[in-house]
Amino acid sequence: MTQLAHNLTQEPRLEQLQEERRVKKAAFDPALLQEEMGDDRANVHRLLGDLQTRFSDSVDVAYLIESEVSHRTADLYRKANYDSLTHLPNRSYFHDILDKLVQGATEKDTIFSLLFLDLDGFKQVNDTLGHHIGDELLRYVSGRLVSSVREGDIVSRLGGDEFVILLSDVSSRDDIEVICHRIVTEISRPYWFNGVEVTTSTSIGVSQFPQDSKLSSELIEQADEALYVAKSKGKKTFRFYDDVKFEVPVKSHELQLAFDEAIQASQFHTYVEPQIDLKQSRIVGGYMTLEWVKEDGSRQPYENWQTLLKNSGYEETLGMWLLDTACFYLKQWSKRDAELVVTVPVMDALWQKDAFLTLLLQRLVRYDITANQLQLAFSMEKFDQFDGQLVEKLKALSEAGFQMTLTGLGAVPLNLPALSGLNVQEFKFDQAWLKAQMTSSAGQKWVQALIQMGEGLDACMIATGLEEESEAMALKKWGCSLGQGPYWTQPIDSQEFEQLLT
Repeated sequence: MTQLAHNLTQEPRLEQLQEERRVKKAAFDPALLQEEMGDDRANVHRLLGDLQTRFSDSVDVAYLIESEVSHRTADLYRKANYDSLTHLPNRSYFHDILDKLVQGATEKDTIFSLLFLDLDGFKQVNDTLGHHIGDELLRYVSGRLVSSVREGDIVSRLGGDEFVILLSDVSSRDDIEVICHRIVTEISRPYWFNGVEVTTSTSIGVSQFPQDSKLSSELIEQADEALYVAKSKGKKTFRFYDDVKFEVPVKSHELQLAFDEAIQASQFHTYVEPQIDLKQSRIVGGYMTLEWVKEDGSRQPYENWQTLLKNSGYEETLGMWLLDTACFYLKQWSKRDAELVVTVPVMDALWQKDAFLTLLLQRLVRYDITANQLQLAFSMEKFDQFDGQLVEKLKALSEAGFQMTLTGLGAVPLNLPALSGLNVQEFKFDQAWLKAQMTSSAGQKWVQALIQMGEGLDACMIATGLEEESEAMALKKWGCSLGQGPYWTQPIDSQEFEQLLT
């Protein structure tokens, strides 16, 4: 691989990727059931004839006919519009509701969100326990979905294990995230049938009107695509279409070309998010992040184009550039604060290299920094996939003195066997999970419990995405060490960060 320039007086340049392109080529792959009913009018006419024959001698024939017709009409309406198993609006009725909601929101200039979800492992429940248990599970899931949303929100079953939810008048993304977390949590609780415990989980895709589309069909498609990405991230989670549209398979070819062109044009920039000591209210570190800055000035965080990078063949190169940039600025900033720590997320293509530790040690010498100044961040999602060899590699990093941060705490299960032998200095809460837990006393107890776990492991806890002083004060009271988020500042460029240090 072509090495990056090593002029220590200048920030590492991304333009080196253009040379890399000559030897690497991006590789990417090209990539209702309509229920029919008979004629309701004909059914009603036949019914009237039967009733007139049966009650021709009765003085109450008019009342009886009206009563029976009303009952049968209501029954026909239910059969036409509601799912017979769960009693939720069916696919056909949902489309009618959605069309009317789009029309009304367009006229009144209001917003709403569409949630698309399905169940993980539902086929296995049917295959192992029988379809009668599968049907009961769907009924229970339907009840939990209805109880998880607000009065006035619409829960519908499309068919099978697919459900959609319409959230009207939700202007705050945080409010949507809270509802999504509540749904994921509720659906994941065990179910009991005849003394047998049954477990399932759900993932959710979210589209928003009018932000994502003003067309009913596109909103459904977008939420479905976001669901696909959510399930690919490990299930029991949710994704907004606006965040993952770069990862949607149907558009991957077009987006991959745009991504490659962005690399050619060096449209990637590093930013720093200050990390604040909550007790001392001062900057003690910086989280180095990478964003795609498009021609229109919009900034796309790494999570939005991670899959495109993996498919491009440039992940190792870009990851190395980010690491070099972090080391370069760490050298500069440590002159102002010798105890400052810089955290850099480690991309998969880097830590999977056999020579990763050697590359890190070379950076220590090249930039004249120490291992305990450089914090290496790994997603806890990855630890669920680690084999013994990779765990040993991380142990070697710890033994060499490198600090380690595990991100995503709360959103993914703790793999205790994989973590037991590692020297982890920091645990970083998942932003969306933390936001949801802070809204209830039960959730706050979970946050406090995890903070206590960190204390028992002599590890710092980092709360990210903080927006309010009340959040920072509560976390400080509970013993959380560090915080970062819009309450202090959004990610800023290196020059602005250096000014904050002064």
